[in-house]
Amino acid sequence: MTGVDHEGLRLLQVTCMADPDRLRLLAVVLTDASGQPTASSLAGPSGDRAAIRAHLEAMADAGLLAPLPGADGEPAFRPTPDALVRFGGAAISAPSSVHPEPVDPADHTRMLARITHELSLDHADTLSPETVARFVADSYDLLAARARVRRHLPALTARFAADRLAALVAPVDTRGETDGADGAGAPHPLDVLFVCVHNAGRSQIAAAVLRAAAGARVRVRTAGTVPWSRLDPGVRAELARRGVDQLTEMPRPLTDEVIRASRMVVTLGCGDACPVVPGRQYRDWPIDNPAGRPADEITRIVDDITQRVHGLLDELLRPAG
Repeated sequence: MTGVDHEGLRLLQVTCMADPDRLRLLAVVLTDASGQPTASSLAGPSGDRAAIRAHLEAMADAGLLAPLPGADGEPAFRPTPDALVRFGGAAISAPSSVHPEPVDPADHTRMLARITHELSLDHADTLSPETVARFVADSYDLLAARARVRRHLPALTARFAADRLAALVAPVDTRGETDGADGAGAPHPLDVLFVCVHNAGRSQIAAAVLRAAAGARVRVRTAGTVPWSRLDPGVRAELARRGVDQLTEMPRPLTDEVIRASRMVVTLGCGDACPVVPGRQYRDWPIDNPAGRPADEITRIVDDITQRVHGLLDELLRPAG
């Protein structure tokens, strides 16, 4: 990993996760109750421990898992932020072939407690543990209200709550700057929020295209006013054809702190349902909903959104004046 630049790392990770078995395995790692699974614990009594260990090590080499000391000398693995941000949605959407049985509900309680503890440590200087616990519980409830499969809720909650807390403590101003620890203005990554009704089509397309084009230069979020539980299959198929489907995320509800943290909010067909926060820049793109449409129409919609996204990126990166 030493000496690999950002773009090289992203390419390495995308290449690593092109294997669907690794996506399925990552979903299991993300939902493991212990938070530190080993190859043996993931394989169970009848699984192929050697194959699983090889996949885990490949993901660790790509910076998606962090190896930790485990019991009996066997390494354990914990997902890195890159694993959650770049591949969490794709992994959790992938059909699971490893440990498909439902999780004991008590596991969710333990996992949420661990998530709360870890996020409290991350925000120890800015937020109280009670505030973190409230956001974790609220995030879980918002996702659970629309979830078809509850197995992945803790992993989704970890990402959703982390994004909300990050937005809460680091709002940007209208110039795209934020105050540093010394009180001086410091450059801040551009924040763009894409919002549609279900967060399953148009906003996901726009986010995937912008992430692919901008890399780390722009921080991209998505949300839905009435989110679905998964991406539209036709949209996912078209994005996969273009090689950007792994840059999507699971649909999530629109929340106030995420709007406030975004320099620009782009609405795609959600009308007046998106609250307006003074000082933020807004764009409205009147684009057809691709859900349930034939493949050729979805292709046309993705082409339209792609053209708009590249124009938006040019605008965002244009020097002031």
